[in-house]
Amino acid sequence: PATPYDRIADWYDEPFAGQGDHEQTLPELGDLIGDIRGKEVCDLACGQGSITRWLARSGGSVTGVDISERLLEIAIREEVEEPLAIRYVQDDAQYLTKLIDQSFDLVVRNFALMDIDDLSACLKSASRILRPEGSFAFSNSVCPC
Repeated sequence: PATPYDRIADWYDEPFAGQGDHEQTLPELGDLIGDIRGKEVCDLACGQGSITRWLARSGGSVTGVDISERLLEIAIREEVEEPLAIRYVQDDAQYLTKLIDQSFDLVVRNFALMDIDDLSACLKSASRILRPEGSFAFSNSVCPC
């Protein structure tokens, strides 16, 4: 079924269209995650994948997860134009039913925790997919787009 994010996907992506990714707005997140080369990374609620692509360019093996089919279509279109070996999965960040337990070194979320209805369920799911020594990094920095 369509989500509210499917209906606004093009509007949501519009500030980034033709400008490339907004990685210049991510110094705080970069400081939090450090060197991710060689790590399995999950970008939780990845939207159109701009952070996902930034993570892949930083050396991570990245899986982007989002509930919106339309936002994932935009992300996959970008992956086709510039292949970075990103895997995209349509799933609900609250449950992550399509992701295997303890399969990630790092779970990242930028500017979306406030949009998740059951934050406790989301955090439990993020914890479940992390390896024992894994980390969850998030930032609610506002993009000055």
